[in-house]
Amino acid sequence: MKFKFTHHAQYRIRERNISIEHVKDVINRPDYSGSVLNGNIQSRKKFGKKTLEVVYFKDKNEFVIITAYYL
Repeated sequence: MKFKFTHHAQYRIRERNISIEHVKDVINRPDYSGSVLNGNIQSRKKFGKKTLEVVYFKDKNEFVIITAYYL
């Protein structure tokens, strides 16, 4: 599957110094994943002492990342 980042996600990922590879890893191998509003998916994965949360949705053959942040 392809990964597409909204403008908001690109801005926040850059602002928060989040690795694109970590975002992909959260989606592909989450520690936790569940549905949130409007059919979006919220997934989490721990990296060291931090937990990265990614909000996205599936659209045909791609994951569309809405935002990402550390908890």
